[in-house]
Amino acid sequence: MCTKGIAALVAVAGLVASQAQPDLAAQGATGTQPLVGTWRLSGLEQAVPGQALARVANPVGILIHAANGPVIEIITQAARPASLNAAEQFMTYRGSWGRFTSDGKGSTVTYQISGDLDPGRTATRVAHSFERMGTQLVMSELGPDGRPVSRKTWQRIPELEGLPAYQDPVVGFWQWTSAGLYSSAGVNIRPAYRDESVIVYTPTGHMAVVYLPPPGRKPFAGATPTVDEARSAWQASVSYFGTYIVQPKSQAVFHYQLAAANPTAVGGSFMRNFQINGEQVTLLFPPTTSNGQQVRNTLTLKRLAGLKDMWPEFRR
Repeated sequence: MCTKGIAALVAVAGLVASQAQPDLAAQGATGTQPLVGTWRLSGLEQAVPGQALARVANPVGILIHAANGPVIEIITQAARPASLNAAEQFMTYRGSWGRFTSDGKGSTVTYQISGDLDPGRTATRVAHSFERMGTQLVMSELGPDGRPVSRKTWQRIPELEGLPAYQDPVVGFWQWTSAGLYSSAGVNIRPAYRDESVIVYTPTGHMAVVYLPPPGRKPFAGATPTVDEARSAWQASVSYFGTYIVQPKSQAVFHYQLAAANPTAVGGSFMRNFQINGEQVTLLFPPTTSNGQQVRNTLTLKRLAGLKDMWPEFRR
């Protein structure tokens, strides 16, 4: 398997996005309709500055845009071996989320990155040209010399024809706000902290997550990380994408991993109970025992986008 393609893409993307730009959040998401939806990666080309684009083998990825601005993107390669060291894992898996705006002409989109597995890309802005042709979306990123450094081809995933009504409240972008290990008495005995992070559930039945480590990570010294730098940047992070099923009676959601930052996690699954209260969701891990008492990892998240933002045309 070739791992150099994604590695070069990550290195060049870090160079292109290295200068932070003014915040886009206040500008709103206009002219975004051609981008809204859930997309799977079907082709990837990349280049180092001054060279022609070259095809990357076995690319897999997911791209999710909501009409009101939130976006998440994960790109990796299929069949990454478990023998990869931390730096090789990092350079063959890329995950970020943030907000996007379009020029309104259907040709350029700009991403304001709120959180990225690469600490040097957080709070940066990246521009792409794009072309939508039916269910295909082609996006190109330009380097400092004006030449393309990457070209991604995405195929739109259709929404579920029979989306269950009980799934409606789950669909959306959810931003991490707090977490911890809670006792049966409701006491948070081990609080957890993260940089800006999200989990996303789509009306296509897909999901994606970028949970980042606590704030304070430092950018890498060079264009590519050392093994120690990569290990430090990824410590306590969680990122994967796949499919999900909602079980309404037990208020449970099951995640099935199609790709993950950790290659050994691919094919795995998780179960979380959930409680939705207005614009807030609580995800509860299965109970476990710590120091002789029953405890549960519990995550609280706030809604950034809902079903109407993920699928504006939907009518029940």
